[in-house]
Amino acid sequence: TELFLVEGDSAGGSAKQARDREYQAIMPLKGKILNTWEVSSDEVLASQEVHDISVAIGIDPDSDDLSQLRYGKICILADADSDGLHIATLLCALFVKHFRALVKHGHVYVALPPLYRIDLGKEVYYALTEEEKEGVLEQLKRKKGKPNVQRFKGLGEMNPMQLR
Repeated sequence: TELFLVEGDSAGGSAKQARDREYQAIMPLKGKILNTWEVSSDEVLASQEVHDISVAIGIDPDSDDLSQLRYGKICILADADSDGLHIATLLCALFVKHFRALVKHGHVYVALPPLYRIDLGKEVYYALTEEEKEGVLEQLKRKKGKPNVQRFKGLGEMNPMQLR
C-alpha cells in the first residue's frame, strides 16, 4: 500500500483521479508544514498537520515500532517549483528527524514531477529542470517541426495520465 502526501487540494484532486484505489491513498497537505528539525517530539505532535500525518501512517514520532505501519510506501509528491521543493524538504526533515525507522527501513520516497512537457508531433518529452528542457530542445532541433513547451505551475495542472 502507498500513501501520497501531496501539496494542497488541487494536487490532491488530480492525484486522486490518477491513483489506483486498491492500494494507493492520497493525503492533501495544507501548505508548508512546521520545520521540525530542531523541535522536540512533543512539539512536533502539537502541529495539526504533523499529527494528521502520524495518525494516517499509524506511527508515533521517534518510535522504532513499525508494527502498526499502515502503508509500505510513503511518497512525498510536491510541485516542481521552489515552494514545492521547500515543502518536500520540510517533509524529508520531518521523516529523517522524527520518523527515522521509516527512512531506515526504506518506506519514504520523494517523487520528482516534471516542470516541463515538450511536444513535437506525437512525441512527448518531460524535463525536471530548465537545463534539462534546454537539452531536450537542443536535441529536437534536428527533427522537423516546432516543439510546444508547457511549464507546469503545479501538480493540479497535470492530468491523471501525466501523474501516473
